[in-house]
Amino acid sequence: MATWAYPPLPADQLKREEETALSRELEWLLASLQESLASLRDGLQECASLLAPKEPGSTLVVSSVRSESVKGFVTRIGTRIVKGDIQLRLTSLPPPRGANSTRLNVSSVPGAPELVLDQLATVRNLVNQGLDVIDVSTFTGDPLNAGFISGQLRLLYEHISEAKSTLKGGAETSKWWEHSADSSVFEPPLPPYLSFHLTVVEAALVLHLRTLEPNSANQASTAFGSEIGFSLRDRLFGPRLPSHDEQNDVFVWRGEEVKVKEKIRVETQDPSLIAVMAKLSALEHEVLKCRASLKIVMGDDEADRTNGRKWRNGGVRALATNSDSVDVVQDPTRRKEEIYTLIDNIHEHEDELAELFEDLMPFDDFGHIIDTRSWGMDDVFSGTIGHRNYESLENKVRNARQQFGEYLPEDHLNEPELELYNRLYGEAIIRPAESDVIDEREPDILLRDDGEGGYEEIDVPPEIDADGEIPVAYAMEQEFLEEDEESAIDRAKQVAERLGGILLEPGSEVEESETESGPRLHPLTAAGKYSTDPRTVFIPKDSVTGPISVILSNYSNKHITEAAHKVFGGQRLPHSTTTLPPSAQIAQVPIPLSASQHQMSDMEANAYLAALYPGVYASTLSVLVEVRKRLGSNWLRDLMKQETGPRVLDVGGSGAGILAWRDILRAEYETMVPDHPKDAPIPTGKSTVLAGSDALQMRASILLDNTTFLPRLPDYVHVRDSSTLEDERAPPKRKQFDVIIAPHTLLAIDEDYLRKQHVKNLWTMLNPNGGVLILLEKGRQKGFEAIAGAREMLLEKHIASPGSTEYESLTESGDQGSIQKEAGMIIAPCTNHGKCPMYHIHGHAKGRSDYCHFEQRYIRPPFLQRIVGATDRNHEDVQFSYVAVQRGVDLRQTESIIQGKAATDAAFEGYEDSVSTEAGETAQLSTINPLSLPRTVLPPMKRRGHVIFDFCTPEGKIERWTVPRSYSRQAYHDARKARWGDLWALGAKTRVPRNLRLGSAASTESKKERLQRRAATKMAQMSGNEEEAEELDLEQDAEEGKGMVAPALADALQNQARSLERRKKGHNIPTWKRHADKKKIRQAVRKASSNTAEEEFI
Repeated sequence: MATWAYPPLPADQLKREEETALSRELEWLLASLQESLASLRDGLQECASLLAPKEPGSTLVVSSVRSESVKGFVTRIGTRIVKGDIQLRLTSLPPPRGANSTRLNVSSVPGAPELVLDQLATVRNLVNQGLDVIDVSTFTGDPLNAGFISGQLRLLYEHISEAKSTLKGGAETSKWWEHSADSSVFEPPLPPYLSFHLTVVEAALVLHLRTLEPNSANQASTAFGSEIGFSLRDRLFGPRLPSHDEQNDVFVWRGEEVKVKEKIRVETQDPSLIAVMAKLSALEHEVLKCRASLKIVMGDDEADRTNGRKWRNGGVRALATNSDSVDVVQDPTRRKEEIYTLIDNIHEHEDELAELFEDLMPFDDFGHIIDTRSWGMDDVFSGTIGHRNYESLENKVRNARQQFGEYLPEDHLNEPELELYNRLYGEAIIRPAESDVIDEREPDILLRDDGEGGYEEIDVPPEIDADGEIPVAYAMEQEFLEEDEESAIDRAKQVAERLGGILLEPGSEVEESETESGPRLHPLTAAGKYSTDPRTVFIPKDSVTGPISVILSNYSNKHITEAAHKVFGGQRLPHSTTTLPPSAQIAQVPIPLSASQHQMSDMEANAYLAALYPGVYASTLSVLVEVRKRLGSNWLRDLMKQETGPRVLDVGGSGAGILAWRDILRAEYETMVPDHPKDAPIPTGKSTVLAGSDALQMRASILLDNTTFLPRLPDYVHVRDSSTLEDERAPPKRKQFDVIIAPHTLLAIDEDYLRKQHVKNLWTMLNPNGGVLILLEKGRQKGFEAIAGAREMLLEKHIASPGSTEYESLTESGDQGSIQKEAGMIIAPCTNHGKCPMYHIHGHAKGRSDYCHFEQRYIRPPFLQRIVGATDRNHEDVQFSYVAVQRGVDLRQTESIIQGKAATDAAFEGYEDSVSTEAGETAQLSTINPLSLPRTVLPPMKRRGHVIFDFCTPEGKIERWTVPRSYSRQAYHDARKARWGDLWALGAKTRVPRNLRLGSAASTESKKERLQRRAATKMAQMSGNEEEAEELDLEQDAEEGKGMVAPALADALQNQARSLERRKKGHNIPTWKRHADKKKIRQAVRKASSNTAEEEFI
């Protein structure tokens, strides 16, 4: 049907109306395409989310159909196969000895190669590129530019089509001999001559397993036997292998010619990939419809290939890209085609040129000449004759954006490229080229009179000092000093990263949130900080978690987890170093596995490494950092400067304490030697570890080199330390150590005298000239009581203090006499040498709520996360009680450290005005030692406008101090930053004694003994002995001071006493008889009470 206009319009007006209508139609189409692009973006985002790596991934069954040849599963997360367990029963692959199948396990060892599906990685990259194209079309480019939108749709269609074809996969006869999985991907490695090839075909995972054999020339043909179905080989070696399509082909596999003996193909459907395939097909169809609509309106069927052709309508031409602004929209000239054709020919003949060039001269020296693609000929000619096409122009602009970001170097893009850059990414920011400023001033010279009316120049050699160094001007020296300071900061950061974020220099605790406008931490506050830096310990992978993971990889994760749960009391490991809250009501028992025990299975040793090593390492590292802060860097450096280095003994950590000690040494050594390489070893001295079992000793030896292992500790308590009348020979030589680390060794000893003997033995093994002993237990009531008991024994028998330099005891002759104590001191956490204010009752106290302990947060390694079943939180706060003492050195005397009531009063007044925050810290801290300051023994309570501290003061008391905002701006600021365990030097406004709940003496009396005692008390009342009568239940009701009790009550008590005697002899007393006796006693008590009241009334 045709439409006619009457009266007829002139030809010019009709053409203008036609152009106007087409222009409006094109505008409407371009606007509607924006909505289509938004829906395409949503579809591609869904595809990207399906391909993204998300836990726990997709677990797919890999099983051969109607046979037992292949059975197992694989787990895919994103583009990687992270887990897999496949059992093979192939005719040509005999299983290992003692097994009925060959097992393939994807290795989880750190550093092992990953099994990556390259096809999925390609699909994911293409989907992301498609999203970039849509973002450029929607947000950056001109949405009403028909040529631009057409080119973007064509580019989007190519990305989606390529992703779809990649996911669909090619022919199954791909180059498996080049893309087979590496044997080290599996643990144990693949058997020799077994090819494992995993691909994606039709959105499904396809596994090809091939058993191979070398292609030897002397193999006899068996064609005749195959034709008749019978051969001598079949009779001797069993049935023939199944035939396949690669039976007679020869392949080059890993540098060797091989043939395929047996070929197995297993296919498993992946729902996620099927969904991606379906979505890509729908998106491809949608893009095709958009392109077809645009081509119909534009009237050019080839618009997707050449964006620069003139359109037939002037209205459409107004919306197209300006042909004078971009080179690619111009019609390519013959000269341009010839040049780019020549460049392509040069690239194609690159290999031939390399072969000819190799005959003339060594290829290694001139290989860069042969690599013609590196010449950048396209970039050279594109600035003159224009780019090949729009794609090359767009790629050049995108590469510049990716390489330089928002700032472009000057003259990097030509005008057409810069115009496209501005259209895609906005106005470019040009960075001017940095010009090198050369100081052209002439140097100073020295002239002298030559005697003839002129001057001559004198050459003056530079002055050299006694050390052979040329002196530097002051300005240059200052510049070098600033550079050295910056390099020192960089080195400190590198050391901190290596140690998991532990920086040992004082003053590093300044909060990141502090700005220059606000006050910084007071120097004394920074010096008293108790924490690593950062506060969370990241256990080093190279020295701790990595080797442990390798050791555990030889065993089943399930078996290790079950063993750890069985040994340490359940999934949360309550009997390990983990400290559960009191609400869990877990019995406080010693850690079941001890480093000194001689019998330990392999699985128990694995559980020891996995469950105990991280907690012991973190807590020991926290204590060592505090000890190093209190003793200073000179103490550690003097140990390293010894001829044999520091001598360290790890008693209860099985090497975890040595690993923490070595990390402290490395940090200090790299500060001493700034040019020391990161991975180079450091002098660690002599390390000794107590490990009783062979299984634990073998595993610890993998983690520790240059280490001596002891099956048991020597007993120096019962060995003479001097000549005697009976034996005048010199005493045997003892081993002595500079540092002894003893974590979790006291609770396992039940008897108190044995604990004291153990601590005394460790004390005698210390170097008498400054050895340090660290005792550490779990941060619970019994752990604190064990540490407090050891501290009390050391103060009473070994460490001398003012007013307590000797103690009374039996001498070697058996007479009572005085024994002199040694010089020594407590380093941490106590700042007093008196009786512990939280340990008034010797031994275990029943109902104790307050006790001294601290905590350290660390990041759990993956194997510990797996054991505890944690999925969301990867850190743990280990709580512990400890004491660190030093033998033979007393800083209270050498550095005049004041402790006691005077130190507490001075600390309450505060040292804020005594030290300037602007002066150097070395000069500041020389007069005030942190060991004379109170320590926070509980987390500070930070309320609105004030902070409340619970301090253990140098006087040996627990007090509550309050620091309000009105007290001091600096003190309040530092109080808000204070943490549990810090030493406080800025005083407070108020102080009151802290009410402590220390419990009562724990009774060891059983219920039977308690009943017997009560019956005996009643008998004592009957006999008139009131002083011995301490009846708890009847004391308030029965008469006192009368000399006798009522006859009914006496009879009832005698009956109960006889019943208890019979039960003690083993007789069984009926329940009704016991209840009857108690009822008679209650009735007699009430009657006696009523009689007493009547007599008093009369």
